[in-house]
Amino acid sequence: MAIDPTREVLLRIGGALLAGAAPVPDVEAQLIALGHRLGAAEPRVAATPTAVFVSVDATHDMALQTVHGSLRFEQMSRVQDVIDRLMRRRMRAAEALVALDDIEAMPSTRAPFLCDLAVVLIGIGICCILQPTWRDLGVTAVASLLVVGLVWLSRRITLVGTLLPLLASFGVGLLVLQADRLWHLDGTLRTMVSAIAVLLPGSVIVTGMSEIASGAAVAGTSRLVSGMVQLMLFAVGLFAAVSVSSDSLDVLTNVRAQELGPLAPYLGVALVGLGIVLNVAASRNAIPWIFAVLALTFAVQSTVQWLGGVTLGGLAGAIVASLGAALVHRFSGRPLRLVVFLPAFWLLVPGSLGLLSTAELAAGHDGLAAVSTAVSAVVAVAAGTLIGSAAGRALDRRLDPAPPELPEPVDVADVDRH
Repeated sequence: MAIDPTREVLLRIGGALLAGAAPVPDVEAQLIALGHRLGAAEPRVAATPTAVFVSVDATHDMALQTVHGSLRFEQMSRVQDVIDRLMRRRMRAAEALVALDDIEAMPSTRAPFLCDLAVVLIGIGICCILQPTWRDLGVTAVASLLVVGLVWLSRRITLVGTLLPLLASFGVGLLVLQADRLWHLDGTLRTMVSAIAVLLPGSVIVTGMSEIASGAAVAGTSRLVSGMVQLMLFAVGLFAAVSVSSDSLDVLTNVRAQELGPLAPYLGVALVGLGIVLNVAASRNAIPWIFAVLALTFAVQSTVQWLGGVTLGGLAGAIVASLGAALVHRFSGRPLRLVVFLPAFWLLVPGSLGLLSTAELAAGHDGLAAVSTAVSAVVAVAAGTLIGSAAGRALDRRLDPAPPELPEPVDVADVDRH
């Protein structure tokens, strides 16, 4: 049976977008628009976080493309280049398949050990924001090295990969509690969270909520449940560390200290941005835009948070991050919207706040109020992401010809899995 190049291109691009952490509604909309541009009579698309189903018209069976692993930012940027060339009819479907094969096989432009060590920069940057003291920065740096070692092992040992949230929080918890005995730390929870923040599922939870709000209930619910389970594993690891250390849960304190002055959070943002750029191997052309949107997002979020609280700060920051990424993609011609948006999104999402709340609740502190704050912050970031994305799409519709009407809802009962 001959392969339909149009369907194959849609499948491969859909899988690549999902591997790059794109929300399901965005993937479906982009594939439908691309299918029409490639001449498909009635493209039908249904996506989940781990798979995409595509048919080019009602007379063809749907084909399945599963998603394994993830893409680096430099790969995502090249995928967007392929999409843009297809939309402008500067590339044929057969040529796109060859280009996608090359993208999948392309080696990283950064050494693997450098990408892993970038986790230390991210941890120190988060600590500059959450707990800017010299002692906490030093402990966070050492604890982040432990996380790097576990991440390295997780790629080689399946069991370590499965239990990574629990093992990371347990190991970091033990290290921080021992450091607290030697040098008093004002807020042990904040130090622990700084070291494991790179692994926290805040972006998964917020993306899931935004997908549910967009009507992708299956995808959103699966992400939301996955994120909550990971958050629970992190909390269990912290409590296990307390138990092994023969301490009470009161040792998990959430008190902010400040030794490094008012510029510490801005230094933290710069370190987080540098760490993310190295960790995900962003392309050189994308780096200035990533830092620009990251800085603007943090400035807006901090200002609004100071004026109106955490919830409004998260809402404003998410709107700026999402809309700013759309504007960069529209007027610069590159890079991919997600490449610019995700670093700012990872800085925004209150995954660390969620872990702090979970730990405080289980420790018997005033966790209920903290959980309410965390939930409202998550909802605010999700709502801001939706508002910014909607504004970006409205701009696209105004500047581009009207897209074709969407087809009827997809019936996925008949799926060709071969």
